[in-house]
Amino acid sequence: MARRAGIDAADARLVESDGDAIALIRRFDRPAGGGRLMYVSAATMIGAEPGDAQEHAYTEIVDALRVHGSAPTADIEELWRRIAFSILITNVDDHLMNHGFLHVDRGLWRLAPAFDITPFPERLRELKTWVSEEVGPEATIDAFMSVLPYFRITLPPAMEMLAPIEQAVAGWKDEGRALGMTGADLESFAEAFEHGERAAARAVLA
Repeated sequence: MARRAGIDAADARLVESDGDAIALIRRFDRPAGGGRLMYVSAATMIGAEPGDAQEHAYTEIVDALRVHGSAPTADIEELWRRIAFSILITNVDDHLMNHGFLHVDRGLWRLAPAFDITPFPERLRELKTWVSEEVGPEATIDAFMSVLPYFRITLPPAMEMLAPIEQAVAGWKDEGRALGMTGADLESFAEAFEHGERAAARAVLA
């Protein structure tokens, strides 16, 4: 679903083992030709200490990309897409360890493929990584749209990025059925996908 939304997500597939569905995720720090790519978490990149109780924001990741990124404009747009997707699927486990960077060359980094993007229907709709210090943890389209100037994204390209995200999320039931989810399974996840922020996204796109 993330890839249909235009997000650079890690390669993954479901396999069945002894009646259980298991997710296999390809490591993106292991190139096909061998070797290993240097990886750091967003926590490391922005200088957050282990066990740091201070709240951190996506705007700090933007700052890091502008200083250390090899393709900051593209990666900042990618980060914006990921925030939108997280809000629309209620991925509220988006802490700094669930974002990362891969070393490219001479101290420059690219945003690593997205991983561990999980809908949480039973959780309070607050992001672990704040959208910005000003709006705090609220997982809303209003908060998300408010950071466009900081991300240096104008409205037309923002709408072009948001539209396929909303379209992909709108097909969540079909996605679930294709993965073998039952009607009861879908019902249990409905609150993660069917909520007021979906309507807010559609209103912005109208």
